[in-house]
Amino acid sequence: MSTTIKVSKKTKDLLTKVLIKLESELGRRLDYDEVIRILIDRVRNRNPECLRKLMRMSVPEEVVRGAHELLREEGRLEEGGFKRRYGFRHECSN
Repeated sequence: MSTTIKVSKKTKDLLTKVLIKLESELGRRLDYDEVIRILIDRVRNRNPECLRKLMRMSVPEEVVRGAHELLREEGRLEEGGFKRRYGFRHECSN
């Protein structure tokens, strides 16, 4: 059974961006229903206490710098993947 829900243009655009990111992450096509279910599951599975513990941890500065560089590199690779996979569609969503 399916139903229709109304969302604003801005919300649909944001949901489309999430859809593109999740498709890249999962390596398969998704529909909006799957995207919404994935987002709900991720919110339900968050563990705020675990995040609080991580925030209180003392981490050497060089480890933090290395982690930031890895995240930047991952972002560059992900961006390249979006452009190769979606081309024009990705450019328009920025």
